[in-house]
Amino acid sequence: MVDSPGHFLIFFGGAMSWTLSFGQLMLKEKTIFNYMFAALLFSAGVCQFYCGLIVTNTITDHLYFAFLHLPFLCATGPAFYFCFKSVIGTEYNFRRRDILHPVSVIIVAIMIIPLVIADDSVKTRVALNPPSFITGDIWRTYCAIIITAIILDVLGYMFFFLKECSFLLDVEYIRAKRVPPLIIIIMAMIYIIGILYFFTFMINNFAVQQGDLYPATLEILSDILFIIIFLMYFMSSRSSNYFQLLRNQAEKSRYEKSKIKNVDLPGILRHLEHLMEVEKVFLNEDICLNMLAGELGIEPYQLSQIINENFNKNFNSFINSYRIDEAKRLLIEEVNRTVFSISYAVGFNSPAPFYEWFQKLTGISPSRFRKNSMAE
Repeated sequence: MVDSPGHFLIFFGGAMSWTLSFGQLMLKEKTIFNYMFAALLFSAGVCQFYCGLIVTNTITDHLYFAFLHLPFLCATGPAFYFCFKSVIGTEYNFRRRDILHPVSVIIVAIMIIPLVIADDSVKTRVALNPPSFITGDIWRTYCAIIITAIILDVLGYMFFFLKECSFLLDVEYIRAKRVPPLIIIIMAMIYIIGILYFFTFMINNFAVQQGDLYPATLEILSDILFIIIFLMYFMSSRSSNYFQLLRNQAEKSRYEKSKIKNVDLPGILRHLEHLMEVEKVFLNEDICLNMLAGELGIEPYQLSQIINENFNKNFNSFINSYRIDEAKRLLIEEVNRTVFSISYAVGFNSPAPFYEWFQKLTGISPSRFRKNSMAE
């Protein structure tokens, strides 16, 4: 089954991805990032395992696996997106619009049903040959349609990352060594995977004789993916979250390019104070950096910089400090109100983060704070 070092790396990489995925779920204290990173690793493992079956020509012995990797391939885009977004601060809350991201995965899962229930001869023919629009085989054409949809979806997420992390392409920024080399290496390999697969797919649809190009490409891509997973694990083992570092570097780059000196800083601070202390916008559990920046008429990265430089806090700490101050007032003034009710009233979407932040900012629990206040 495994007859070359490259084949071994594919299956070993899949096993390692799954192991690291379950490791994220075994952590005692898990955040949304851990769940999304686990989903990304698991999806990558499925794709690697399937590629192993293809390049070793053993998929015919396991036709029940045929095409089941496609929804997981599609899921890598949203999973990577949420890994990146969930490290903005100490807590990240899903919003209504985020439900749109898994839609493409669901659509692909529905689209593969005809292939999954097809007879073994169809599965074998489609699985062992590259998806193509030019063969006249309706099943390979149908598979090509699904692959095209996945490519377009994943490319959309890749363009998002390119936009968010365009500073990595700045030669002067790289020469100044302002960004860890591993970040650049991983980002470069991610885009190599996308570009290489895209062009291989296009060649298969315009060249009649593809030879072993497609399986050879899959093997190369799987080996590169193994290296990416290994490097991410290496960084995490050194307490360096890849996505957190990437996000931090992006924020630093924005700060350096910001035009905050040209905004009316005193006016912005007065407006911000009014929104927080008079309108109490922090009571809205959906409040986010983009929303508050929109109220102030500035860019989100400008607001983030203003909060960092003037309050020595990140956005979440800034918002939650107001929430905890409001909770302290309610705990004293409304003695018959439950702590559970107060946690929702001040803007938290569940009691757990409320208790965590209250303990963090006051050093005691909400119940103890109330008892101490009543005893005075």
